[in-house]
Amino acid sequence: MKDNIHQLIEKYLDGSITPAEEAILMAWYQEHNQTDIEWLSENEDEEEQVRQRMLTRLSRQINIPEVPPARNRRWMYLSAAASVLLLLGFAGYYYFMQLGPPAQPANAALALTDIRPGGNKAILTLDNGDKLVLEEAKSGVISHQGNTSVNKTDSGQLSYQVTDNGASAVVYNTLTTPYGGQYQITLQDGTKVWLNAGSSLRFPVSFSGNERNVALTGEAYFEVAKDKSRPFLVTTSTGSATPMTVRVLGTHFNINAYPDEQQNTVTLLEGAVKVDYGPSNALLAPGREVTLNKTTGKLLTAGADTESATAWKNGYFIFDNEKIESIMRQISRWYDVEISYQGDVSRKAIGGSLSRSKNVSEVLNMLELTGTVHFKTNGRRITVMP
Repeated sequence: MKDNIHQLIEKYLDGSITPAEEAILMAWYQEHNQTDIEWLSENEDEEEQVRQRMLTRLSRQINIPEVPPARNRRWMYLSAAASVLLLLGFAGYYYFMQLGPPAQPANAALALTDIRPGGNKAILTLDNGDKLVLEEAKSGVISHQGNTSVNKTDSGQLSYQVTDNGASAVVYNTLTTPYGGQYQITLQDGTKVWLNAGSSLRFPVSFSGNERNVALTGEAYFEVAKDKSRPFLVTTSTGSATPMTVRVLGTHFNINAYPDEQQNTVTLLEGAVKVDYGPSNALLAPGREVTLNKTTGKLLTAGADTESATAWKNGYFIFDNEKIESIMRQISRWYDVEISYQGDVSRKAIGGSLSRSKNVSEVLNMLELTGTVHFKTNGRRITVMP
């Protein structure tokens, strides 16, 4: 079997593999390797360059001679996504065939003492200033705030429920996720919020009055409970005296408003939202997004890649020709690592999809396979190099 697979790999690399043989090869890969990465690009020249860099590295690792690219064989998303998975699985080929692991490249990412991905971690700050570390709290009622009980569910989420319908003073709580953490909360009105790493949400434990107001720093995905009589407002900081406000009645949307990003972005999946920034405003329909440029103060509306915007919530990184600095900020937040740079990588960009469940060494190695950047690690410090 191993000789047959080896022949199929060679035939795949030189472009002579038949559809039936490729199906066998893909089935073998699915059985033996779960590496999750896809390469996306609309630039065919860039696709071919990356393909050749990856083939060169991997062919050296498994001692297969380098081969020229097969004609009319494009490195395309969807139809060739499994091919990328397969290529990245080659490093594990000899391991699974019990021939011993391939020689590893001398890069620092592989030498990293592995850092696990983030998980369900958050701190709840109560109205009196007390802080509850939620991963340490037991399931059930963990606090009473005003006329509302605060519950931690068996699945590790937070839920607020009114226990007394009588008048009560407005009481605020703040949910904060550290770097390396994320958390889900159901507010008193039934609105569900997923909070990404390095974010915080300030909210009343029970909504009263004609509006439902919360304040966000960082990134969150909202599924707002419908209430036509009380609009739901999310206020975010913009780095200036003027905040950005998102006003909805009942809808699904994502807000990315990290202080260290150059823009705030609101992406709409369902319903309708209005975004206000000073005298400027924008109305969004599903599949659209509005971006606030923090430098110019201008709002720009455009079509949205909703899958990419919400990938973090679904357990993925999706990079669409994204700059390395932006990619590394996401990695820094999710793995709680410090990022530094050695050399100029400002013009480097990568497109692709990676699972957020991988250890950081796997993520860095996959990024290195593109030949775009290299990494050097020291504890929780990662240095990025061209």
